[in-house]
Amino acid sequence: MQNTILRANDIVAILNIAKPTFYRWVKEGICPAGFKYGPNTTGWPREVVEQWLAEKAAKSSAQ
Repeated sequence: MQNTILRANDIVAILNIAKPTFYRWVKEGICPAGFKYGPNTTGWPREVVEQWLAEKAAKSSAQ
């Protein structure tokens, strides 16, 4: 099993939002925080992002 790491550009493309909006959501705790794996590189495991999206969809459909 390969663990795919998504970068911010990947996630904003999936969500169809602007990069500043994504970083604001991370800062406000709306999106999961990524992890630093280099001095200027942050990534999010694909599984974490997919789980977060599934939880948001389930919460949205429950309302």
